[in-house]
Amino acid sequence: MPSRISKRELKVLDWMYEHLRCKAFDRVMPFLSLTGNFGIIWFAAAGTFYFANINQEAAVCILLALGCSLLFVNLILKRVTKRPRPYEARGEMRDIIIREPKDFSFPSGHTFSSFAAATTIARFSPRLGAAALIYAFGIAFSRLYLYVHYISDVLTSAIFGVATGLLVSYLYMNGFISF
Repeated sequence: MPSRISKRELKVLDWMYEHLRCKAFDRVMPFLSLTGNFGIIWFAAAGTFYFANINQEAAVCILLALGCSLLFVNLILKRVTKRPRPYEARGEMRDIIIREPKDFSFPSGHTFSSFAAATTIARFSPRLGAAALIYAFGIAFSRLYLYVHYISDVLTSAIFGVATGLLVSYLYMNGFISF
């Protein structure tokens, strides 16, 4: 049974479902979400930073931030919280347009890793970081649009992701970690 907060969040997700659904978003949102699977887009960004000699230190920090976020989300938080996904908590099934995720809802791994990587990119390259943060917002929104996360999953994950990116960048820039 969803909590009072979850019920309110379901109302917002239902509003999004009823008022924002359209063919264009039904194509774009699954694609954005797919690029966030396992941090694919961010691993690709790290590879580009490294192999194109854009900034090899940034590349390693992106990988560290992704590693921290993936471990924290998948090995700890999802197993502890065991929050059902919105489409599961709802009495009737919503027509979700992606394959049903098999893990728990809280936190959003897509959002956490996206904001961890994008924040790290922003610390090393503000201009590229702005584009990365916009992309991270797109991935986060896609998770709501696709009805697979609550708003609190996404907001909390964005905050933790930013904190992870800032922490990894701080530790590197202040000599606590080196490569």
